[in-house]
Amino acid sequence: MQGDYALGDMQMGETPELFNEIASHYDRWSNLLSGEGIRAWHHFAVDQMRLGPGLNILDVGCGTGTATRLMAKAAGPTSRVVGLDPAEAMLGVARKIVPDPESAPVEWVLGAAEHLPFADQTFDRVTAQFSLRNMSDWLEGLKEMVRVLKVGGRLTILEMVQPVTSLGALARRGLDAITANLSNDALVPYQWLGVSLQHAPTADELSWEAAHLGIGTITRHYWLGDLVAVVSGVRASDEVSSHQATQRGPVVWAIDGSVTALKGAAWINRFVASGTGIHLITIIPPKVRAEEVAETDRLFWSRQHRRAQALLDEHRFRCESSVLEGEPGPTMVRFLEDVHASMVVMGKKTRTPSADLWMGSVARYVFMHAPVPTLFVPTAESMD
Repeated sequence: MQGDYALGDMQMGETPELFNEIASHYDRWSNLLSGEGIRAWHHFAVDQMRLGPGLNILDVGCGTGTATRLMAKAAGPTSRVVGLDPAEAMLGVARKIVPDPESAPVEWVLGAAEHLPFADQTFDRVTAQFSLRNMSDWLEGLKEMVRVLKVGGRLTILEMVQPVTSLGALARRGLDAITANLSNDALVPYQWLGVSLQHAPTADELSWEAAHLGIGTITRHYWLGDLVAVVSGVRASDEVSSHQATQRGPVVWAIDGSVTALKGAAWINRFVASGTGIHLITIIPPKVRAEEVAETDRLFWSRQHRRAQALLDEHRFRCESSVLEGEPGPTMVRFLEDVHASMVVMGKKTRTPSADLWMGSVARYVFMHAPVPTLFVPTAESMD
């Protein structure tokens, strides 16, 4: 059985346009850019899904259906598989490939992870493979994936994440060096591969959020240091969780879109006195990229900034916000001086010291140069 679903009035994100451009050669170039590793990673992730007969399976961000077909083959003809993607051209490629007669039937659905068109607890298995960081709001996408997963069902995420080890940081630098220099018109959209990592979580951030949404017994596996990760676990809960001192100058809250940085809202809402000025600042790092990729990148940064604004108690604080472009560390220090800040709140990922040296640590730079006290919010802080 095959079916097509329309998005109706829902607006498609910007990222699908990039993938529509590269659909015809996506599989070939994904394989080349990964050094053929992507095939092994997909097979491993499908194994982690623990598939069998009679299951309902959802592949979110299925693309051309490479991994979806592996799932259908592994689950067998008595199961049902849905491959969902927001890029029509990617689904067009998927539909042209003749399915294995011994596989589960596949439905190809046009849709977005942030608005899954399925009822609560519909699927026994839900997966997203190299699609999470491409979502316009991966936190909302993750919440939706847990919503449609049955209690006792398994969630499996295969993704490139922000590394926190020296080997992972080195692998990321290699990826950046390759993708930043893709200049052929047909390959320019692949620059997004490196740029998108700015909007990806670390494996710790992803695991923490999954656990917060009711996913238990989480396991993790890594390749290329910790640049590529599989995070898998079981939905153990039938409830999806939601997530003072007077200051002279404003408290500056630095937002880079990461889960760690966003946790600063909880600290501000609880410990900063009512009436304090809060100034949100997002600094977009300079990029030498094709304009279409750079514009998509700016949209992601702006969207993350708006998400942070929504987390603050607007009735308690006087809020301002700024989105700037420049080298993050020096630009942040100059900004703190310009607004006469009394304090800066930042997230700090738990990278190893050598990883910080490879990737550069904005938190370290600000701590060393800021003219005001700096509060670092860890990935899994306790509010008790």
